[in-house]
Amino acid sequence: MPLPTLAKRLVRLEEVSSTMDVAKQLAEVGWPEGTLVVARTQTAGRGRFGRYWASPEGGLWFSLILRPKLEPEDFSKLPIVIALAIARALEKHLGLEVGLKWPNDVLVRGKKVCGILIESTLYGREIAYAIVGVGLNANFGLEALPEELRGIATTLREELGRDVDLEELLMAIVREIQDAYLALQEGRGEELLKEAEQLMGFPRGLRLLVGDEVLSGVAIGLASDGSLLLKLPDGQVRQLHWALATVLGAQA
Repeated sequence: MPLPTLAKRLVRLEEVSSTMDVAKQLAEVGWPEGTLVVARTQTAGRGRFGRYWASPEGGLWFSLILRPKLEPEDFSKLPIVIALAIARALEKHLGLEVGLKWPNDVLVRGKKVCGILIESTLYGREIAYAIVGVGLNANFGLEALPEELRGIATTLREELGRDVDLEELLMAIVREIQDAYLALQEGRGEELLKEAEQLMGFPRGLRLLVGDEVLSGVAIGLASDGSLLLKLPDGQVRQLHWALATVLGAQA
């Protein structure tokens, strides 16, 4: 089977600080959309807001260069669209029942198995490139993760009782990303968000950190740009953009 278009150039590395850093360096010197950087381990993997991301051997750690021609509202959907694509791949390829946590975490039995980070660079008002980083806990047990994560995270080995073929899974994920990315570019973002909403289990009570403010309310759905619609106790509905908000947990 031929490689997906979004894996047209593969860079395979043993140990790096972060595949995001390598992909950004390549994007800056003109490497094309579809450049995929994969590492066996990362020493300084990161998630949203610069949080440390544990990346032991046996996981799937990769970054993908995109050069999207999208309007700002459609680009804002990208984290959710990528998360949806990975959820589709885990369901189809491995038979797992998955969920999503807004905006960009993939869950199995309510525990985080995969996180997504997107960093973009603008030239003027246009997106020069975006780097999609994916960290998927795969062929290792919970003991390989920091102790504070073991109650909220999981791995494919924990869920399946076996290891998976990382190469096959990588290509399955990239094909699903390719399909979802194409759909987004074709103007089908609304249907992608509707599918993602189903996996997010709305309505649900949530606590979120927005800047220095902690908000509690009921998440009732997604806005047209992928922002979270949070209904506050006074009935007001706030629209929270993913770049500024993080979910702290269920509403107390």
